[in-house]
Amino acid sequence: MRIQEDIPMVTETADTQYIVIKFGGHTMTDPALRDAFAMDLAPLAQEGRKCVVVHGGGPQISSMLKRLNIESHFEQGLRVTDDAAMEAVEMVLAGQVNKELVASFIAHGAKSAGLSGRDGTPLLKARVVNPKLGRVGAVTTVDPEILKVLIAGGFVPVVAPIAEDEEGKGALNINADTAAGAVAGALKAEYFVLISDVPGVLDADKKLLSSLTREDIASLKESGVINGGMLPKVDACLHALDKGCKKALILNGTEKSALRRLLQGESGLGTIVH
Repeated sequence: MRIQEDIPMVTETADTQYIVIKFGGHTMTDPALRDAFAMDLAPLAQEGRKCVVVHGGGPQISSMLKRLNIESHFEQGLRVTDDAAMEAVEMVLAGQVNKELVASFIAHGAKSAGLSGRDGTPLLKARVVNPKLGRVGAVTTVDPEILKVLIAGGFVPVVAPIAEDEEGKGALNINADTAAGAVAGALKAEYFVLISDVPGVLDADKKLLSSLTREDIASLKESGVINGGMLPKVDACLHALDKGCKKALILNGTEKSALRRLLQGESGLGTIVH
């Protein structure tokens, strides 16, 4: 009698190359752009590329909070999240958005499995970053073992950015850019790609900056050019690089087949952070 299913063996070498993709913004809510991303992802998965997708869901969360008459606002690019809002955030991200994306990826040929940061051992632990922000977390530990097991089994892990409070007090809302950067760093990914509905980082004249150094970012933050939702994006890139990720960039998801073109070596598709 068989009492245990075989668990895929996880084997890694120095050449193991992970691609961590943060998928968010209105590229996720626009059916044409979402399908275009799924069509880019499917051949990568079929070729055996080790992809992980971490998704956002800001527009869907805002819509649900409005329906539930829960007030919502942002501080420094982060959504202030009280207990009632946290319940809605987890419901939308892990229960709605995650499953819709998984279904879309599967339909286009990418075998996928949905989970949140609370799954595994868990995948993501966090602490409350600032009591004024409510149940918004800063990631403290990442255990990517569950991701490696899924990838070894031929799946693309699709991760909702919800973490477990390190003090055991339930779910914490994690900015999706931040969560993706933490995962990319833990996996020491070859590529960390943030796909969104913006061209990349823009200068004061709204022109694309194709490459940024750490010093450039500090200067642009100080001058206020990098602000709002772009702050966690650039910070996520820097964190991933600090933890051993090889390449980090903010990719224009409105460009057709941007991900595939990037991995084929095309330039000018966003902002590279190094």
